[in-house]
Amino acid sequence: MGGCVSNIAVLVGEKIRALRQSRGLSQEKLAFKSGLNTSYLGQVERGEKSPTIVTLDKIATALDTRLDELFHFDHGTAIEAEPSYADKILFELRGRTEEEKKAVYEFVKQVLWFRDKK
Repeated sequence: MGGCVSNIAVLVGEKIRALRQSRGLSQEKLAFKSGLNTSYLGQVERGEKSPTIVTLDKIATALDTRLDELFHFDHGTAIEAEPSYADKILFELRGRTEEEKKAVYEFVKQVLWFRDKK
């Protein structure tokens, strides 16, 4: 192949980038969570490197998604829509204790109550 970029590598890289961005993660944070080098992750996202299945599984786990989701492509849209704030909040709450989740919920309720009182 000598320098030829694989179409599937580009599509998977774009999907990883879209999922990462939809979760509000920097490349550095995703690299850390998946145990990868930041530079390597950037090459994967640009389709310059073809990661192994094991590496893709690490990335999918760090993105809190199924491995097969990395191969679901929206051929009509190059850039995925910005994730909703509800999705971002849910992502941040993953792995938190019930007590922490309740505290965040109570905080949000208070903020909204205060705002609505104005």
